[in-house]
Amino acid sequence: MRKFCITGAPGVGKSTVIEELNKRGIKAFDADAVDGLCQWKNETLSENVEYHPGIGKDWLDKNNYICDVAKLKEIIDKHDGVVVVAGVVSNQEEFLKLFDKVFLLRCDEEVFLHRLNTRDANDFGKDKSDQDHILGWYKDFEANMINYGAIPIDTNVPLKNVVDKIISEIQEK
Repeated sequence: MRKFCITGAPGVGKSTVIEELNKRGIKAFDADAVDGLCQWKNETLSENVEYHPGIGKDWLDKNNYICDVAKLKEIIDKHDGVVVVAGVVSNQEEFLKLFDKVFLLRCDEEVFLHRLNTRDANDFGKDKSDQDHILGWYKDFEANMINYGAIPIDTNVPLKNVVDKIISEIQEK
C-alpha cells in the first residue's frame, strides 16, 4: 500500500483536490470529514472544546485542532493500493512519518482568502478573526513543511494541473 498526505492552510484547495482525486479513481479522503478523527482541544486543559465561526482569534490561539493519530493509522491501514489523506492539524508532526510523500498545497494569500470567503463546504475561515489567526501562522507552517520535505504544489493554477502533478508524484516509485 502507498499512503500520501495533502496539507496546507485552510482555503488552498485540499477538499477540492480530494474530490477530483476520487473522481479519477484514487481513494482520497478529507480528515475533517471523518467523524471523530479531528477535534478542537484546549491546550491547557486537554479537553475537547466546541468551535463555531467567529469565535475569535484569542480562542483559536488557545485551542488546537488535533487528529487522533491511532484512529488515522487504523483508517489508512484498512486500504489496499493508494490512499490519500488531506487535512491540516496542530499535531501533524505525530503522523507525517506514516506517509510515503507529503504534498503542501499553496497559493497566493489573496487567493486562499477569497476561497475561504466563498466556500460552501466549511465555515472555518470565513470570519475575520479566523482569517487573522490563519494569517498569523501559515507562512511559518509552509516553511516548516518544506523543511520537512513536503512537495510544494501551486494551487494558483487550474485544478487539472494540480491534480495531474499530484498523480504524477503518486505514480513515481
